Amino acid sequence: MKVLWLSSSNTLFNEKGDRAYNGKGWIASLQDAVAEYGKDITLGVAFLSSEDSDAIVRDGITYFRIRKRQLSGFRKLYRNWTGGNTENYDDRIGEIVKEFSPDIVHIFGCESKLASAVASITGRPVIIHIQGILNETVPYFYPPGFSGSDMIVPRTFVNEVILRNGFIHLYEDFRTRAENEKKYLSVMRSAMGRTEWDRNICEKYSRAEYFRVNETLRKPFYRNAGQWKYRPGKNRTILLSTISEVPYKGLDLVLRTADILRQRGTDFEWRVAGIRNDSGIVKIFEKKTGIKAADCGIIFKGIVSEEDIVREMLSSDIYVHPSYIENSSNSVCEAQMLGMPVIATSTGGIPSLVSHGYDGILIPPGKAEALADWIDSTSRSGTRMEQLGKAAAETASRRHDRRKIVEDLTGAYRKSIESFIDNNNFNN
Repeated sequence: MKVLWLSSSNTLFNEKGDRAYNGKGWIASLQDAVAEYGKDITLGVAFLSSEDSDAIVRDGITYFRIRKRQLSGFRKLYRNWTGGNTENYDDRIGEIVKEFSPDIVHIFGCESKLASAVASITGRPVIIHIQGILNETVPYFYPPGFSGSDMIVPRTFVNEVILRNGFIHLYEDFRTRAENEKKYLSVMRSAMGRTEWDRNICEKYSRAEYFRVNETLRKPFYRNAGQWKYRPGKNRTILLSTISEVPYKGLDLVLRTADILRQRGTDFEWRVAGIRNDSGIVKIFEKKTGIKAADCGIIFKGIVSEEDIVREMLSSDIYVHPSYIENSSNSVCEAQMLGMPVIATSTGGIPSLVSHGYDGILIPPGKAEALADWIDSTSRSGTRMEQLGKAAAETASRRHDRRKIVEDLTGAYRKSIESFIDNNNFNN
């Protein structure tokens, strides 16, 4: 079975300067698993790149680079002010499909810049792998009480107001892409996902047949599965969160909760990976909340490697996921795989990952008092932390079994192909 992946990231091609933390990890891990267990799959990968190229074969995988159509200088500034120049790669994808001639095309993300191919590809089945859903993200883009004007502070003024290349523009970009996303979802006939939330979203926007296929995690988390240990006799509680630099990921909740813990006299340190200390979003949220991160035991670690985040998790006591909207958080899954106690907001697909009171704790999104209460009560009970961590590791081990995931993936491909053939025969 020949399968063509359309991915915004370059999976295992490993281009120089690749942002490996930005969506690449779990797709690359899935490719690794397919190479190991999907012996009847012949894989091609088309991805956005700084350059175009003919087919390149490495380790049995055929890669196709698609040159990004990025603007720079005055043209980019003009685009940012006018909102024009929507990227479209359908022609190039059509050439690749014709050359590789796959039995099925697998698109990663209905919100991606390659998702329009679901409508342009004809004569063969296409399946979309649900990641984020922009139509469901837009209403939560700004946290409660925030607006676009709050994104403008001295640190971000030029980027937001002059260059129009900050969060206000990103919000408008999300809204525009969300309208396109509706079109792609409406013509989608096969979809795969991993939570009840994204299953329901598929039913809301499409008539697609839905397949449950869980995600693979990055290799270091399998190697260190269940290795988290409770630290008896500790005085200070070490909290860890991984947050990307977008408003809806819950940095405000971290600040407000840390301030409550500080006022209570809780001895803690809160490490935040994914954001630099000098990031504009830190200044935005500090100004809006009136809370200084440095005054509340918050330490920003910046972008860290997968090996480093494993070390951070294993040396921390509780993983906290504060997002306002999420499908399935890889960070939550990774913390569970290591056997960490997890406290997460009950939003989107998170309740499909965490069973409250069994393998983690769920709190309402944005509720700082509730989060502080659970951090305090959980950290005071070593037995409770160990129970949550052990159950989390067992849950994650089952959910992220690489062989089972490839079996489910292959089954989704085969059934999508069969449905495509049956529908074509019926229509003819």
